Amino acid sequence: MLKSVLILFALLFAAPAWAQTASDLRDLLTAGDFDEARMMGEALGTAEGYALAAEGLASQIFLGEVGKLHSNSKVALKLAEKALELDPSLYEAKLQYALADGFVTRTTSDITSWRKGLPPKTLARIQAFRADYPQDPRGLALEGAWHLAIIRKLGEKKGEKWYGASLEKAETLYGEARRLAPNDVLIDTNYAMGYLALGGDVYGPKVKPILETIAAQPVNEYVYAQVQIKAGKVLAAFGDDKKVEKMAKRFLDGKPLE
Repeated sequence: MLKSVLILFALLFAAPAWAQTASDLRDLLTAGDFDEARMMGEALGTAEGYALAAEGLASQIFLGEVGKLHSNSKVALKLAEKALELDPSLYEAKLQYALADGFVTRTTSDITSWRKGLPPKTLARIQAFRADYPQDPRGLALEGAWHLAIIRKLGEKKGEKWYGASLEKAETLYGEARRLAPNDVLIDTNYAMGYLALGGDVYGPKVKPILETIAAQPVNEYVYAQVQIKAGKVLAAFGDDKKVEKMAKRFLDGKPLE
C-alpha cells in the first residue's frame, strides 16, 4: 500500500515537468493529449504556452470531445487573450483568438447571437487576422467558413441582406485557401462539410471526391486521424442525401455524427 502511494505521489509531481517547452506541448497536441497539454501550457505561463493550450481546447471543441461547448469556447478565447497580452505579435495567439471567437459565436443561440451582434464581430476578428496574414490559408478558410455558416443559419437571401454573406465569397475564399494549402485535411474537410450542410443532394457530387481524398490520405496527427474517420463515416452515408446533410451539420456543430 505504501509503495503504491509513493509511486502515485511521484507521478503526480513528475508529470508537469514532462513538458518544459513549446515543442513538448506540440508533441502532446500531436498525440491528442489535449487535457495534459492545456494544463502544462497554462503552467508554462508563456504566450506560446497559453496559445497552445487554447489550440488543444479548440481541437476538443472542433472534434466534439469536450462537454459544454459554449463555456469551453469562452475558456479557449480567454487562453488566447492571455497569450496576446503577453505577446500581441504571436501568430498562433492571433489565430487561436479568431478561431475561439468563432466557436463562441457558433455555440451561442441564434437569438442571442443576433441580439449581441456576434456574427459581424467575429467576421471583423477574422479579417483582422487576415490583414496581418493576407495569404494565410487558415485565415482564408476561416472567413470562407463564416460565409457558409451564416448562409446555413439564415439562407442566402437573409444572409446577404443582414450580414453580407454569400456563396460566391465563400467559394473565392476557400478556393484560394485550398490553392495555397492543397490537400490540407482540416481546410478540405470544413469546406466539404460546409457545403454538404447546405444540401446533400445539391453539393454531394461537388465534394464527394474531396472527402474520398481526405479518407485516403496518410495522417500522423490525432486531430487529422479523427477528422479522417468522420469523413469516412459521411462518405459511407452517401446515397442518403438527408442523412449526409444531417451528419455534416452535426460535424460543424461539434456533435457526434450519429
